Amino acid sequence: MKMRSVALVEWNWEGHHPTYFNHFLLALEGLGMNVLAICPNPAEVEELVNQTRQGVSTDRVQRSRIQFKQIRVPALRFHNLRPRRIGSIDWTFRHFTGIEHQVLEWTREAGTHVDAILYACMYDRDFAWVKSVQPFLRLPWMGLYLHAMSYRMPGRFLPYTRRLPCPEKMFSGRLCMGVGTLDEGIVEQFSTAIGKPVVALPDVADERPAMTAEERVLGQHLRQFAAGRPIVGLFGHLQKSKGILTFLEAARMPGASRICFALAGDLLWPADQSEVLQIRIALEKAPNIWHHLQRIPSEPCLSDLIEACDVISAAYIDFPHSSGIQSKAAVLSKPLIVSDGYLMAERSRRYRMGEVVPQENARALLEAVLRITKDPAAWVANNNPLWEDYRCEHSFDRFKACLKELLDTV
Repeated sequence: MKMRSVALVEWNWEGHHPTYFNHFLLALEGLGMNVLAICPNPAEVEELVNQTRQGVSTDRVQRSRIQFKQIRVPALRFHNLRPRRIGSIDWTFRHFTGIEHQVLEWTREAGTHVDAILYACMYDRDFAWVKSVQPFLRLPWMGLYLHAMSYRMPGRFLPYTRRLPCPEKMFSGRLCMGVGTLDEGIVEQFSTAIGKPVVALPDVADERPAMTAEERVLGQHLRQFAAGRPIVGLFGHLQKSKGILTFLEAARMPGASRICFALAGDLLWPADQSEVLQIRIALEKAPNIWHHLQRIPSEPCLSDLIEACDVISAAYIDFPHSSGIQSKAAVLSKPLIVSDGYLMAERSRRYRMGEVVPQENARALLEAVLRITKDPAAWVANNNPLWEDYRCEHSFDRFKACLKELLDTV
């Protein structure tokens, strides 16, 4: 390793962000790196690291040092000005110079240094103007570009905006050393476009099972509600792209009454309130739909919910990205239903992990659920899913090796 120390940085903290941050932190520790871990909730991630550290060599851990710090994120100013990019550029300048200031301040206090900044999750909305502020920065950086949709859906606007993604602008600056992606199918195209190394990182699942009564309580409620019926689950951030409306439509179709449809996670619906009302009416009236419209408390709790299911639905809408649910389904050997057209469908076919259906097609979704649940053992025998191959390809050991490849670009 050329590098010996890194600042690992994250300012988003909903959904999968603590999990990704934890994967990075454990991998860096396993590589013998000193880490300045900067995030919104240091106490939570420190506890998470302690809970999931079993796979890391003790010798490596002893040679590594981790400091946990809370990030300071500036508020958005000038958001009422036109053009809106004025407020975005102002926030970008204060945010990224502020991060570097925090890193240098803490390293001076500790008498240490960092070789680079590693951003655990990078999004277009945060990094759109980062190249503009690089003349004011000193530290090299890299990170995981989580949603590289411009190479799967060229010309498509970013969700809830009228802006096109532009990774060529974001990552072509002199301080960006390389970029990670979860999409193995776009590496060469992506690297050519930005003129930097691009490394495909595995989408690692948190494999911890539910061990306590508290971690099993949601799964128990679901099993009790199902009362022996086959269960199909849709879990995570419950936003429109997750195909919730299609899922609920399938649940209310003739032939679906013998299936329990389960929804769990935060309901994030910023636009159409009539659709929110439609969801809530469906949940109130359909006797075969179980729901928990709050954040799933922990990864073991999510594992137990998936373990309770016979099928997992990931039939998302216009979703070209990787999903941790696919890795979770492979770890727990659960058939997965995905929408056709993008990365998840490619993987599902390659590893024979489930059924591929047209997106937003409730009839096709229900028919796939019925095919699998009619005789799950026969479905597995006929399809011979390569769940173990998928688990190996997206293992933590591979993640650590690929992260080392990315770090070696500095």
